[in-house]
Amino acid sequence: MPVMLAAQIARPGVHRAASVHVEAIRIQNLRAFSDASIDFRHDGDAAVGAPLANVHVLLGGNGAGKSSVLRAIALGVLAPVFERDATLERTGWVRRPPGNGAGACVAEDTARIDIDLRLHGQDLLACAGRPLQALPIQARIERVGDMELLDWLRPQQAELGRDLRLIQQVREPSAFFLVAYGASRWVDHAQAAADAAPVPVGRQRRQRVASLFDNRGLLPLAAWLPAYAAQNPGRHRQVVTLMNRLLPHGCRMATTASQEPPLFEIDGAQLPFSGLSDGYQAYVGWIGDLLHQLCLGAPSGRRLADNQGVVLVDEIDLHLHPAWQRSLLSTLSQALPKLQFIVTTHSPLVVGALQPHNLIVLDRTDTLGTRCRRLPERVHGRSADEMLLSPYFGLASTRPAAVGGRLERLRLASQHGDAAAAVAYLQLLASGEGLA
Repeated sequence: MPVMLAAQIARPGVHRAASVHVEAIRIQNLRAFSDASIDFRHDGDAAVGAPLANVHVLLGGNGAGKSSVLRAIALGVLAPVFERDATLERTGWVRRPPGNGAGACVAEDTARIDIDLRLHGQDLLACAGRPLQALPIQARIERVGDMELLDWLRPQQAELGRDLRLIQQVREPSAFFLVAYGASRWVDHAQAAADAAPVPVGRQRRQRVASLFDNRGLLPLAAWLPAYAAQNPGRHRQVVTLMNRLLPHGCRMATTASQEPPLFEIDGAQLPFSGLSDGYQAYVGWIGDLLHQLCLGAPSGRRLADNQGVVLVDEIDLHLHPAWQRSLLSTLSQALPKLQFIVTTHSPLVVGALQPHNLIVLDRTDTLGTRCRRLPERVHGRSADEMLLSPYFGLASTRPAAVGGRLERLRLASQHGDAAAAVAYLQLLASGEGLA
């Protein structure tokens, strides 16, 4: 899969796991970001060979820019395969600084995305007869009147310019494999099997990230998987095996060679996709789409799990039960170890299963835009309450505001010698009664 500024900013002695593809991103003047960078490479010995090394989780409050980071990655990686000066369907990409007074910042008309991508053999790029290891891509979004136009910058170096133009010439579907799923993802049951037919590679690459930018529905399993049972039974078995590895305990896909729509066995009962709960549908929907994209991209003879690439998922815990949230990322990482997962979440249960090197915290400031940072605090194994009170979420209390306020008043009164307040404080902690 791809890589960008690696040749320029790679540091000696840093281990590069085979599962990392997007190595770094810098976002300037885009939405909540004035100038922010994220380095996805792992520093030090602690992360070398660590579990979930291919997982990166973005944390932050609403409006901090988590979804914008995912969209910036998609736009940066795919900018060279979009039409030059492509008009973006969404607007408001170019940052408008806060304030309108005399001291306010002057709004610029261009946002910039710099991505450091590392290439793999399946990307099929070569320079002077040797495989490229790294490729810098610099995308920009220019505001022109009411429109915002996407383009990518041609580097001054002639050799590198030729390398970048090769991206547009590569027609192998497995090259530059990047898929993305937005928080509003849903499965479009009305899509016919014909929609699963192969499309030109440039269009296919754009379709892979469409749900991150609009309300595009995902292709249901029933629209493409049954045909594999007869036409490519080996690939069909791989899909079923991977799906069962990705599903939680107590749920599995029925292993049948039938060309009928797939069924799922949950606690002994067989259900079609439409009979699954919202949580199962939300998860199976994007996982099924991901497996379909892997099928379209993997050459004959290559195992689906061997594909390199990047997967972006917004709100990965969407509709999932807490027990499922705890094991979700570990399951994805182990079943698809050569894919890099960059996801967002608001769930302390998802975060509690990770290590500091997996986490990036986004903090929004009033004037300087969002900053991105890693924290040293260890979180693996902590309870949900401990996670919410940690710097990763930053809550002062997990109690309802009215309860927390009363507890604080009683605490202060007891410190000033009010014995009745001290008793009430302890009773409130123990029972929670009398809070009307």
